[in-house]
Amino acid sequence: MRERKMDCVDELLTLLDYHAWATERTVQTLTPLSAEEFGRDLGSSHGGIGGTLAHLYGSELIWTARLRGEKPPGFPAPGELLPLSELLPRWLVHLQERRALVVQLPPEQLLHYDNLWGEPMVSRVDDSLRHIVNHASYHRGQVVGMLRQLGHSAVNTDLIGFYRQQNRS
Repeated sequence: MRERKMDCVDELLTLLDYHAWATERTVQTLTPLSAEEFGRDLGSSHGGIGGTLAHLYGSELIWTARLRGEKPPGFPAPGELLPLSELLPRWLVHLQERRALVVQLPPEQLLHYDNLWGEPMVSRVDDSLRHIVNHASYHRGQVVGMLRQLGHSAVNTDLIGFYRQQNRS
């Protein structure tokens, strides 16, 4: 059982490493955008790129607070988001700190928290971490679509690309 638990931890850490890699690549592709493009409402689930990024970053903070057993902060409004040059380093430090926290948590540990509507929830640590990575992948895909809609090129953040860069496949 101990070996299986370590395999799970290794898998989760690899997914978190992928998540940090993909987040960094995505945010870096946004630097050429004008303020107007960044803030433009493109009819996406969070308006545009700025709204989607605010949602992604806010989700990171909320889930990390849950992992720590703390009451999470709310989502930042798109206008409250730091400039990308300041946001990216802060975001990457946050991801590194969460990775260090995850090493200390048993994957099967239950998290007890209230969702954003105040309803009590229970989720396993490993399930929550997989959700975090999957949720971010979904919204990064939305960002790619919006970048193309604005006439910009996007970067590939597929998991297999990360594995190839790590010489795993």
